Amino acid sequence: MFKRKKTARVKKVIDVKFEVKEDFEEAKGSFLSRFKGYSNRENRNMPIMDEISKISTFIKKLPRSPQPAIPAREVWLSLWGAFLGVGFTALLAYLWKCPTLLGPFGASAVLIYGAYKAPLAQPRNVLLGHFLAACIGVTIHDFFGTAFWSIALGVALALVLMTVTYSIHPPAGATAYVAVQTGGLGVGYMYILNPVILGAFILILIGVIFNKMGKRDYPTHWW
Repeated sequence: MFKRKKTARVKKVIDVKFEVKEDFEEAKGSFLSRFKGYSNRENRNMPIMDEISKISTFIKKLPRSPQPAIPAREVWLSLWGAFLGVGFTALLAYLWKCPTLLGPFGASAVLIYGAYKAPLAQPRNVLLGHFLAACIGVTIHDFFGTAFWSIALGVALALVLMTVTYSIHPPAGATAYVAVQTGGLGVGYMYILNPVILGAFILILIGVIFNKMGKRDYPTHWW
């Protein structure tokens, strides 16, 4: 009787050990499979990380332009100058129904009030560049209408004219673009006078007054 009880107890202990061992093996197998899956995903992601690292290293090796610290005073002057220049043209547009709101003027304002020392921001370049671009754009639209090639032709000819007259002004390329695309905002050759010449003149006038008040060297030359 005693031996039977002892045998039964031993059997139960062996069964428990076997079940614990089996559970441990299952948990171990599950953990290993998860680890292998994570490792495989990590290995798959490694080439991507390597490529990102290579691109980052390549970008860091590219030559950088000098970037001196900009005084806070210059930042504030640029902000208020652009606000006044563009704001006045917008005021004319809203109060006097005068179409002086022209997209390229936003780019001109960046040059006149921000990069005011740049040759491309001087009065000759702003006025003559916009004027030539407007003339070319309206003329191209008058002869050929609006098409993908006529828009390209208008901008290209405007660039050539600005180059040979030493009056390159990048925003004026957009002035020619708009002229060909919209027929001078629907007003034809009047587009040259208003908004182009009128708006450019206002931007320059406010630029000269504001920059002088702020003791900035603008313009560096007039013509």
